[in-house]
Amino acid sequence: MSFAIFKGDTSLKELVGRLFGLSGKSSGQVQQADQALLKANPQLQDMSKLPVGSVINVPAGTPPLRAAEDATAIVLRRAAIAAQAQQSLNRINQQLAQIESSGTNAASGLLALAQSISGQATGNQAIAQIFPELKADLATAVASLQSVSASVKTNQEARTQTSAALRSRLQQFVPR
Repeated sequence: MSFAIFKGDTSLKELVGRLFGLSGKSSGQVQQADQALLKANPQLQDMSKLPVGSVINVPAGTPPLRAAEDATAIVLRRAAIAAQAQQSLNRINQQLAQIESSGTNAASGLLALAQSISGQATGNQAIAQIFPELKADLATAVASLQSVSASVKTNQEARTQTSAALRSRLQQFVPR
């Protein structure tokens, strides 16, 4: 079995033409190569979801690969490293998004509670008389929780920008 690298082809016909140089050849040859590639690479059914740099298995029985399309061992290792790095980045992003969501939800809940108690402390003389320090502490807590919420939002935006930059750099590492 040989290997090639996916370079963002938009259709199987385009891919077959690039890999085997079958543009303008009989439709029987093209269809046979299409079927062989699909059987060996089911992910090619939806090429829009296939990342550039993915390795394509080229099974025996297909026309010979064009020399420029035959992926060497070094190219395959680079593609595997880039794919693994991309998967790690995706997992990290998912986990950070979950942490940020939990933090935002907790801060929002505490902020609502603190504001509710603060409203009761100013509207209800009994609470203010029993806990005079509560009024000042609640104002500090509300300000602190608002600051935490703003920080989480800033961190989310920074993570999104950093992730986009990392993805772009990873794409430069992918063989073309």
